Amino acid sequence: MSELGLDVETVVRRAGLSSGVLDGDGSSISLDEYYGLWASVTVAADDPLLALKLGDAAGIDYFDPAFFAAMCSQDMNMAVTRLADYKQRVSPFGYDVQIEDHATQIAFRGPANAPLHPTLALTEIVFLVNFARRATRHPVKPLSVSTPFDVTDRGSYEAHFGCPIRKADRRSVTFSAADAERPFVTHNDDIWDLFEPRLKRQVAQSDPQPTVRTRVSHCLNAFLPSGRASVEEVALELAMSKRTLQRRLAEEGTNWLEVLSDARETLAKHYLATTEYGTAEVSFLLGYEDPNSFFRAFKRWENTSPESWRVRYKDQRARP
Repeated sequence: MSELGLDVETVVRRAGLSSGVLDGDGSSISLDEYYGLWASVTVAADDPLLALKLGDAAGIDYFDPAFFAAMCSQDMNMAVTRLADYKQRVSPFGYDVQIEDHATQIAFRGPANAPLHPTLALTEIVFLVNFARRATRHPVKPLSVSTPFDVTDRGSYEAHFGCPIRKADRRSVTFSAADAERPFVTHNDDIWDLFEPRLKRQVAQSDPQPTVRTRVSHCLNAFLPSGRASVEEVALELAMSKRTLQRRLAEEGTNWLEVLSDARETLAKHYLATTEYGTAEVSFLLGYEDPNSFFRAFKRWENTSPESWRVRYKDQRARP
């Protein structure tokens, strides 16, 4: 809001929220209050191109767990699948992703398909298109965009998308299969190097002639945030068959599940120690199906909860 020249205090007050609601103290607001905030931003901006500006606000220097995991994905199909999973876990909003032979459609929805503020819905579509372009470094043009509402200054949005905006019940964007499967430039280590250089260097430089276990751990450190944690994908990355990988690990006195667990434990402690991510967010970045699975695993590792470990770690760091 500040970057758009809006007075944050005025926007928040008009939405009926307390002035400290955006201070990042971890407090939550109701869904109606969230909708009210979007309405207040829209009124304050008084700009038909507001969604274009908001949808481009998430640049390469903006990181939250979902954005980081999506940028590390191998293509748009994997990215939106990860984003859909994340939204489902932490918010009442969601993506309905349909991946077919000829195209991939992503529809944005609210709880029980309730009406959404037009600015919110349009911003989400702009974000997805810009995200695809940024991650592939290619001028991706959707096959179609649809909304259930009339878009003000429709021509500017159609020029940005490179396709017409259709009137339909769903708030959706459809990409061709070629664009949905176009490799992400950010799938390599660039984003990882920006986000966690120390952790990666420690793993990579720990041994000039790394064991298979070390090489597998290195792969998992890079793969887990993008949702890739299968033995098949790691074996492919290491240019060996799944059976060969498992045999080599056995020769070193370990196995796949043990190495995966150790990699998750290392990353879990790294996230808890260096970020403010909650248990649900950390479990997402570690590739767990649900936060309870992560909670149980952490209990086995440290005999305490993730949040208790974080508090104890910070207390120890704060001592003289």
